[in-house]
Amino acid sequence: MKTKAFWRFTQRIGYYDSDIELCDLLVAAYMQRANSGDDIAVDLGATAASHPVLAGRPNTLASRRTTGNHLRTTVAAAYIKDLYEDFSEYLAEIMAKAALKGINPGQFVGDVKFDIQAKDILAAGSWDNVVNQISEGIFRKLENEKSTRDLVRKASIRLGLNINNALLDGAMPYLDARHILVHRDGKTDQRYRDAYPAVRLRSQKIITDLLFAKDAKTAVRALADDIDAKMIAAGLIRPQDINGNAAG
Repeated sequence: MKTKAFWRFTQRIGYYDSDIELCDLLVAAYMQRANSGDDIAVDLGATAASHPVLAGRPNTLASRRTTGNHLRTTVAAAYIKDLYEDFSEYLAEIMAKAALKGINPGQFVGDVKFDIQAKDILAAGSWDNVVNQISEGIFRKLENEKSTRDLVRKASIRLGLNINNALLDGAMPYLDARHILVHRDGKTDQRYRDAYPAVRLRSQKIITDLLFAKDAKTAVRALADDIDAKMIAAGLIRPQDINGNAAG
């Protein structure tokens, strides 16, 4: 059994798998094109007016390598960013579902403090919507701490779960890579390099390619899978929030 939240998470990353594999195949075919006296735009059947940047690049192997490898890197980096966002959304959703199922309020809220206005409660329209608002507020407070490892751990504490540290360690190089890619254009700092020496680098930048993306998916999905199984085993998910159940 899996939660509907986990099913949605895996469905979304499945679409990204298709994107990155298609990009890899297209770039490979692009690299293998024969050199010509045309620019890249014309060689690919376009015009300088429609694709002026590519029209400024000669159709040589060196030029195709530059443009093709940049595309691969860009798509792989986007994959990592989206994977992080979807995993974060998964955590937020299962916390909300646990709150709806019924969980110790003191344990769930912990030391988090935030205001909710009476007008917001009335506007919510239902108790489920109120609980969702509170759960989302708690999760956003945890996110503000800027540490993904602490976010996962504190979320698991609020849910009463024993996090699998080996799986968390395995996912962290990829979850932390998102910050490096967003804020440093992929160039690692010493802290990242010391923490994750196995991550492949080129000129201190993370090599974002198909292999890195696939490794990221495997590690992050395994962590989410373990959390999901523990949520269900602990009885923290309502029947209607489990995939395959008719209710809800």
